Amino acid sequence: MDNKQIDPMSRDYDPASIVPDERFTQTAKEFWITMLTYSVFVLLMIVNLFTLGADPSKYTYVLGMPLWIFLEILIIIGMVVAQELIATFVYKDMDVTPRGSIRK
Repeated sequence: MDNKQIDPMSRDYDPASIVPDERFTQTAKEFWITMLTYSVFVLLMIVNLFTLGADPSKYTYVLGMPLWIFLEILIIIGMVVAQELIATFVYKDMDVTPRGSIRK
């Protein structure tokens, strides 16, 4: 690989000579994990609402509230726990200066 410097004012360079920044890779990973988690959360909420919460004549009660509301609360608690785990184990601290890096 060619180690020559790329002139920031020129457009005459080989795109393959650009070294990818590890922070962009980490940020993309964090984004997709967060979007997947949120999508699962939304899917669970919608499925619960349209199946168990759809017909009031068939409500089953748990702790004095309809089952669908009880499950909504559990799904929300599960989402909070999932986000705490993601923030603790997936997200990385990184320096946002031009020559920054990911803090291990």
